[in-house]
Parts: sequence; structure tokens; C-alpha cells
Amino acid sequence: MAKSGIPKKWIYLGIIVIVILILLSWFVGTYNSLISADQNVKKTWADVETQYQRRIDLIPNLVNSVKGYMTFEQNLLTKITDLRTQWMVTTATEERVKVANELESVLKTIIAVSENYPDLKADKTVTALMDELAGTENRVAVARINYNDAVRSYNNLVKFIPSNIVAGWMGMTEKTMFQATLGAEEAPKVNLTA
Repeated sequence: MAKSGIPKKWIYLGIIVIVILILLSWFVGTYNSLISADQNVKKTWADVETQYQRRIDLIPNLVNSVKGYMTFEQNLLTKITDLRTQWMVTTATEERVKVANELESVLKTIIAVSENYPDLKADKTVTALMDELAGTENRVAVARINYNDAVRSYNNLVKFIPSNIVAGWMGMTEKTMFQATLGAEEAPKVNLTA
């Protein structure tokens, strides 16, 4: 007696092919999501660096404008210039974050010191540069927040099941979020009597 229809081996083969295609589609989709998240992290870090560069570009103008008023603060001005140079020659992300944090601390000090000089506060060039710097600091803060959001999204993909399987196979690991340095929450102390 002859059987009619499709042989069972073809049905099993079809099921196996469909399962393989589903798994392959899942793998490709997950991998592409991980790559997209990784690229977003890189883009948002570039945004942070752009704002840091804006800050770096403002510093020579600010230092030159303030120099005449703050001759006894030469060490502070030298430190800010040195940090600017370090930023420009450093390429590693971790080192750039360290330099940026040091620079931020020195800039807070220079702003605090400048508030104690009535002539300096009245100088239009210094005031304009301080406003530019304050705007830049706000942009830096927003860029850092966006970077941390991008890192959080990427890290979620790397850690969550089942995308963590693909991330592990592809050697994708967690990225480090931007964190403030210890003591950054405190305002700089300025001693004009020293």
C-alpha cells in the first residue's frame, strides 16, 4: 500500500530549517542591536569630548583676560594651562576624564577667585568669557548625562538575557559610566589672604 503526502523526513527537515532560521534571525537582530548601542555610546562620548574641547578652546582667552588682575594667582593660571595641554595630548578616555575633572576643579577655583575682584567682574571680556564657560559647563553636564544614558542602554543589552549570550560570544563587555570624582560635590575653597 503506497503512502500519500510528504515524507516525515522532509517535515522534520523543514522544522529544523525553520528553527535554524528563527535562531539565526534572533542572533542577527540581537547582534545588530548590540552594535547600534555600542555606536551610540561612541557617539555620545564624542559629544562629551566636543564639549570638553569647547572648554579647552575658551581657556586661553579666559586666562589671558584674567592674568592682569590676578598676578599673585600665577600658579592657578599655570595649572589650568598645563591641564589644557594634557587634554590636547591625551587620547585615552579614562585619562581624558581624569584631566577634565582636574580642569573642572581648577576652573571652579578661578571663577570663585574672580568673584572677589570687582574690577575683574566688571570687565566685559572676562564676563563674556565666564558666561561662555558657564554655558559650556552646562553643555558638558548634559553631554555626560546623555553618555551615561547610552552606556546604561548598552550595558542592559550586554547583561540581560538572552542578548547577553550574543554579547558574550562576540566579546562585548560592559562599558564604564562617567562618574564624578571624589569631592566634586564640594565647592572649591578660596583663600585670598595666603
